[in-house]
Amino acid sequence: MPHLHAIQVPIPPDLEAKNQALFESRTPYSIPKPAIKRLQGAFISYEGLVLHHGQLVKGCAFNLDSKQDKSFYRPFWKLAFEQWAVAKFGKSLPAQHYHKPLVVIHSKWFNYAFWINGYLPRLRMAMQEGLFPEAVLLLPETFRQIPYVMQALQAFDLPIEWLPEGHQAFAKTLYLPECRPYTAAFFPPQMQDTRQWLKDHHLLQNKPPTRRIYLTRKQRGLRCVENENEVLELLKPLGFECISFENLSFAQQIQTMHETQTFVSLHGAGAANLMFMQSGSQFLELINGPYAHTEYTFPFWKLAHAVQVHYQAQFCPIAGDQSKLALDYGKRQGKDTDFLVNQNVVVNLQELERRLQPWV
Repeated sequence: MPHLHAIQVPIPPDLEAKNQALFESRTPYSIPKPAIKRLQGAFISYEGLVLHHGQLVKGCAFNLDSKQDKSFYRPFWKLAFEQWAVAKFGKSLPAQHYHKPLVVIHSKWFNYAFWINGYLPRLRMAMQEGLFPEAVLLLPETFRQIPYVMQALQAFDLPIEWLPEGHQAFAKTLYLPECRPYTAAFFPPQMQDTRQWLKDHHLLQNKPPTRRIYLTRKQRGLRCVENENEVLELLKPLGFECISFENLSFAQQIQTMHETQTFVSLHGAGAANLMFMQSGSQFLELINGPYAHTEYTFPFWKLAHAVQVHYQAQFCPIAGDQSKLALDYGKRQGKDTDFLVNQNVVVNLQELERRLQPWV
């Protein structure tokens, strides 16, 4: 059994009792120090699920054995086992066979946040272990079309094998840097080390943090702040800039956050860039209140603590008359919260100003 580290995350200040209880139930949490597994004769699905001797390997994906989140072990094992069987004995799933050692860092769930705080830390582990160039990094072909993936990888001289789209892989030898056990869990030394490693290779200028940033999701058109114009009228006199990360390269995103003292963002993958803020900086997360009371596990609260960034939370109602409807729907549907999570929210301006006051 690996040694578990208890991570005590401070409760955000000035919360209603019902909201404070959501944080209290999630701290402290326990997490093992990530390790690298060496496997002989492994199967790797296109999405990064790993089978070894017929079992899904713990550490190849999030939430395989967790009391914190719903476990996905059984459905992921079933999916990977079916893919293994068809790739090995059938004809409808093509497969590649690799005799050179492989390193796998990608997994079943993927977005920008998982890339920077889940998969790049795994790459860092492999590089620290000195696995390259003897081993080759295996990545799915579709990643070549993702600018931030390619921009991040260009900083490193890595041997990469691109797995053709839809193909599965059989590896004679596989090195598997472990995923964190569940999505809302971070090993602080690893996250601080990864932040510095990425800054060393991508940071354009080392400047003190003075900027104040508000992240808009308007270009995404989903899960937005309904009264954003009013929010910006409040924030701009306080020195805030409104930015969208879609317009910035990977290096520019790192540079922007390195220079940022105060960051305000609605929950979304772009908020994961708080990882690149300097220690002692500040992050205010705008949270969809009804969704938070059904399924949200507050990963950015834990990530902020891991990289020594001060965190505050502001709970927001869903826009218009949909709030009660959405909350009732969420209760009826249990864990099926797609309707809830994708709603726009309304930010209380007086509360926002009050929460920012100590920081501005």
